Amino acid sequence: MEHFKNFIEIQALLKKISAHEENIQSHQNRINFVETSREKRVQSRDTLSLRKEELTKESQELEKNLFDKEKDLTRANENSSKASNQAQATALENEIQSLEPQIDQIQESILTILEEIEELETQISEADEFLKGSLETLEELRSEVNSDIEKENKEISNYSNRMTALLEALENTQRKFFEQTLKNIKDKQVISFLNGKLCSRCRYEASSTQITEIENGRSIEVCDNCSRILIPSTINSF
Repeated sequence: MEHFKNFIEIQALLKKISAHEENIQSHQNRINFVETSREKRVQSRDTLSLRKEELTKESQELEKNLFDKEKDLTRANENSSKASNQAQATALENEIQSLEPQIDQIQESILTILEEIEELETQISEADEFLKGSLETLEELRSEVNSDIEKENKEISNYSNRMTALLEALENTQRKFFEQTLKNIKDKQVISFLNGKLCSRCRYEASSTQITEIENGRSIEVCDNCSRILIPSTINSF
């Protein structure tokens, strides 16, 4: 029956190890969250910067166009006073009337673009501030998390050493049987207590032969349904 007690303690140690592994993942998730937030903000800032570059180029083209239109308007106004006939004067007046709203529209477009660029610059500045602050936070968090993980790993190491000792105390066939069962059970819940005739894990009924073998401790029996090692409920609990 002593091997059953070892199985129970090993199972308890596995549960504790799993809890510490979950803690490690939780600590790591804290870092992952900050890193993901920073990556998203970098992508957002890059998009904003690209948009700013596009608008800047568009503004430069409009300013060049505005310069040409204003130059044409100046020329038309100067030539208007020098027109030699009515037809020439009318043509120049029509040109002036055409150029003035075009210039107004270009100026309005430039103003709209400059306002958008200003807003983009504000958002880019905010993103840079966030990245600067979050980098400091990330560095502090990494130091804290590394310390926490080190503590968790120390506990895992202690439990693992105890588990190794318990496994080595088993007979070779018992140890191999337990280790093979552990590989086959995804949730690492290797053992199950026999409550009357039922497996405590899946409620499957064990055969009379299995019950006798288990209660006498002559052999290791597994549940025919969930494949966990069956142990008499009178041994202990975990």
